[in-house]
Amino acid sequence: MGDQMYDADLAAIQNPHTPPAQLADIAARRGDLHPYILNHPGCYPQLREWIARVNPGAAHYPMTPAPIASPRRSGVGCFLIGCGGVALLAFGFVAVLFIGAAVSSSGGSDDGPAVQGPAVPGPTSDDPAVAEALALFDAEQARYHELAAQLEGNPAAPLVTRASLFANLEQGRADPKITASGAANIAQEAQAHRQELEQRIADAAARSTNTSGSLSEALIDEAGAGFIDLVWDADTACGESTHPEGWPVAGCVTGSDPLTIHLAPADQSAGGMQQRVLVLHELAHVYQKADAFSQDDYVSIATDLVEQGYFQGSEEVMADCYALTYTNQWTLVFEDGAFGYGYVCSEEERHVIRDWAAQVNAPLP
Repeated sequence: MGDQMYDADLAAIQNPHTPPAQLADIAARRGDLHPYILNHPGCYPQLREWIARVNPGAAHYPMTPAPIASPRRSGVGCFLIGCGGVALLAFGFVAVLFIGAAVSSSGGSDDGPAVQGPAVPGPTSDDPAVAEALALFDAEQARYHELAAQLEGNPAAPLVTRASLFANLEQGRADPKITASGAANIAQEAQAHRQELEQRIADAAARSTNTSGSLSEALIDEAGAGFIDLVWDADTACGESTHPEGWPVAGCVTGSDPLTIHLAPADQSAGGMQQRVLVLHELAHVYQKADAFSQDDYVSIATDLVEQGYFQGSEEVMADCYALTYTNQWTLVFEDGAFGYGYVCSEEERHVIRDWAAQVNAPLP
């Protein structure tokens, strides 16, 4: 994702305002950048000592920073409000996802050697109140990561664990100048985050069985192990139809709750392959949103692929292609009518879908 000449880690180190936690993260991954980190104003004593232990020559390494290319500005991702519509021309239904946008910038870099050795330490404090609050935070942090590990490999994990938000708390914990009130606040927020994750895991366990006995719920439970919910309320949750003939909405995923798929009531839904493709299309939107949440800059791999010209430049067509690839179908016309955006993706695009699915843990047969 982005210009190959752009090194986001080097750019961060050359920015004097980069927070200490980010410096520690880069230090753990990029031994080649240790000399630059040592010269950063945010390099705290514990990080400096750690670098000296794992890379003793870093302090004497001659620094010749490489030029940083201007990062490519990625286009619009659709994860805050929702993604655009899918037409289902059967029994007079239209499945709609309403379009939203979030502008983001280019991503990070994993170039350079990984660092072998002890974990990078966070800064400590001599203030008893700060030390006590940070100890509480560390306990919550350990429990949070234990819980998050239970979702390893689940395509919905980035939306469930909200790891990027917890990482912000970890950055605050790494601030060597954190105050007692600041430490208490991040400890409290870490506790709330951990409790929310515990509740989500409990809720997923309760809904992981196919209570309705429907094909739709079976597909969704198989994909998300209970972390993706299904509600039969598309007629009220998805807004009014924009179809010129006023056909009801058949399905959507909203930005306010990207872990819930809303479908038309079961007795109104099309059956067979058409319903299967509809559900898989909506699941693809969940995966696209999770893809965005898994990136440091919230620019999804899916958005990058669309910007390259795949799927007619549309994440909706990409969702169609995911469904077609999953079912090995080469048509969007079924017994009960036409579905989707009218474009049947190519063999090359299906290979692209498989590569993307592997990166975001989206299931494919």
